[in-house]
Amino acid sequence: MYLIACTAICATLLIASSHHLENDDPQLALTLYPLNAQALVTYTIAELGRRDNDAPLQDLEGRVRAAIPFNAGDARVYSLLGEILRRRKDGDAAYAMFDHALVLSETEIHALQWAIQRAIDAGDYAQAVKRLDVLFRRWPERIGPIARAIPSIFSKPVGYTVLLDQIEADPPWRPALLSELSGDTGQDLGFAAQLLQDLAMGSSPPVSSETAGLLASLFKRKQYDLAYRTFLLTLAPRERELSGYVFDGAFRQGPSERRFDWAVRQQPGVVVTLPAGAGAGSPGEGLSLEFNDMPVMQVGLEQYLLLPPGAYEFEIAASAAAADLPRSLLWNLDCVDRNQPVLRAEVPDGDYRGRIFRYGFTIPDNCPAQLLTLRTLAIAESWSSRYNGRILFHHISIVAAQT
Repeated sequence: MYLIACTAICATLLIASSHHLENDDPQLALTLYPLNAQALVTYTIAELGRRDNDAPLQDLEGRVRAAIPFNAGDARVYSLLGEILRRRKDGDAAYAMFDHALVLSETEIHALQWAIQRAIDAGDYAQAVKRLDVLFRRWPERIGPIARAIPSIFSKPVGYTVLLDQIEADPPWRPALLSELSGDTGQDLGFAAQLLQDLAMGSSPPVSSETAGLLASLFKRKQYDLAYRTFLLTLAPRERELSGYVFDGAFRQGPSERRFDWAVRQQPGVVVTLPAGAGAGSPGEGLSLEFNDMPVMQVGLEQYLLLPPGAYEFEIAASAAAADLPRSLLWNLDCVDRNQPVLRAEVPDGDYRGRIFRYGFTIPDNCPAQLLTLRTLAIAESWSSRYNGRILFHHISIVAAQT
């Protein structure tokens, strides 16, 4: 009895030591306890990564096959054997192991990725997207690496339609995938733009943040025309009536992160309210600036425009109440790429109601995109130039000049 107890204790210690070492030193862990499945997986993956694709793998295959009777329910072991057989060019046997691994666990990552590849090679895009859905739900960290290949994989109309339908179903990985496709490292922003444009016509249109990321990336690559077309085609139905050379020139809705829409960043000394709300003009319309007896350098309001070359007229409808603007208040229009000034339209101070101000300007040929901002002439904070009062912009607009 004493000998049996000592043997059991020693075996338990060996197994415990093996599990302790299974990730840091899997080879030693297997020496201590050859049936340690985690150690086998870690060791085999490391060895496969170190060896050339045509290197002999009999030793690894022997270890894995020996482990199967003791780990018959572990999908990872069958997936490892499948990878070894694949490297031996025994494709049918390899995919049989991958398929069995997925029967045991549909989320086994290695088998799942090879099942996706096989479905793509066979042109079975429905099966590929079904497997991708499983992969992205269980292994969201794989979205980034796989997203780089998606534009080329799903470039054919039949594959693209299947992918679009799956994204339109609004799976939990949709925001992450669209973000990867639309980001700075996106391989094909045209593919991402087409996806968002097509989603806009379906039952699950893109939200503002999904569009904003793509527009920012297109701007960085100076693809202004595609950015503007995507912005217009992804507008919600209620937003389409706000379109014009200046989007939402009557300030009827709040700002968003999208280029070509109003962006607001609150600055010291002034409170920007968009839309101004009831009691400040038409209910829920207008842009209100309230100055707080402080210096003001930036107002924090801007919108990107895409005006073709030509002559234009800029119109402001505004009201003011005790507005004291010691360093002026101006609408500025500048070329984005060259930082070239196009328009400086000064807003008068004082008291007035519903006045109209018009200014002419010309967009030169080498100015594909413009930035409209509201700012002051102050270049440094000076308490001798404190802004007070209130300005309400009822609307602004840009129209082509009459010839």
